[in-house]
Amino acid sequence: MAERSNDIADRRDYFLIMRGIACLMVFLNHVVGLLSSGIDTKGAWYEPLIVPMGFPWVWLFLILSGFLLTKQFVDRKFRLCLPGILNFYERRSRRLLPMLWFLPLLLGLLYALNIRSPLLPAFSPFKELQVALALPWVPYVEGGNPVASVNSPVWSAVLEVHYFLLLPLILWCTAMSCRAMQVLVGIWLIGIAGLAIQVALHGSPTIFPMIYQQHLYNCGFMLAGCALALMKLPPCPCGWRWPILAVAMLIVGTQYLAAYDLNLALALLPIAALPVFSFLVMKGNSDYQSPMPNSIRALHLERGPLRWFELAGAMSYSIYLLHKPLSYIVIAQTGLGRWVTGLPSLVAVTILTAAAITPIILLSFVYVEVRFRRPLDRASQARQKRRAAG
Repeated sequence: MAERSNDIADRRDYFLIMRGIACLMVFLNHVVGLLSSGIDTKGAWYEPLIVPMGFPWVWLFLILSGFLLTKQFVDRKFRLCLPGILNFYERRSRRLLPMLWFLPLLLGLLYALNIRSPLLPAFSPFKELQVALALPWVPYVEGGNPVASVNSPVWSAVLEVHYFLLLPLILWCTAMSCRAMQVLVGIWLIGIAGLAIQVALHGSPTIFPMIYQQHLYNCGFMLAGCALALMKLPPCPCGWRWPILAVAMLIVGTQYLAAYDLNLALALLPIAALPVFSFLVMKGNSDYQSPMPNSIRALHLERGPLRWFELAGAMSYSIYLLHKPLSYIVIAQTGLGRWVTGLPSLVAVTILTAAAITPIILLSFVYVEVRFRRPLDRASQARQKRRAAG
């Protein structure tokens, strides 16, 4: 009995761990990119590694979402009928929209109190309302901050809303056929390859920001996740070292290529990232899901670093939406950027910034994100009990 208890305690939700690492890497890209702008890194060995490149981590989120959401239809948790699709929409709305609505309220309050950063765009209630309603995306602007919102990472959250609205339609149109989904991914890859050839030969078009934010540029990763779920493969039998090594090589190679030519990196990167992230998802294919923590005791921090990444994955949506504006505000209000004079101080100030914003993220996670998911969980449990009794 004790052995079984230990086995359960040691189980890991590898998809949450992936999400945790992805959102922390996006945090590092934004914060390190800001803090390092004030120091001379020319010629330093780490210069290419601190080029802000959060792009591939967004794609990892998308392929995970495509896989996990499609898997719920494959496992019959949702059905492709009107009640099943409405139930799916209800659950995803509760998952994504409360934080998307809370975010502009929080940032608007901070802006009204003059707690802001000059590096963030001015708060525009109309634009933030468009974001909160997940309307067709507010276009990128060429000058200044690359997105027409006080919080630029929110664009991919809006993208997630659009994709989950389309997902049942895509599954219905393809009759949940793995081959049909693979054909869609293949068509997307051909389009991306054509774009890459055009950029390699002519240096144009410019991908960031105008092309990068488009749905078609990103949709291949969501579709690839759908295809992996429809394939119903068992977990890849190789060890974890191989997918981890592949991801590490992808990220390091991306950093060096981006330091040389950002546009070329963004043209080639989707072609390289798709198989690498697919390999990672195939290795993590598991039916185990870590329970959502709903108290300090449930965090189980004593389980060590993997558990901490797992918790970061559970809070990844709150971290992703809040980290950039809060970090920029903290750095501007405290003057932390002046302390950065080299690599050691860059690491120290990054850690201090993370520590400063963590309480707000944790409170948002518990009282907004988890709070609005709980009523649905209870209702779902009640329905399951009625079905069992019937």
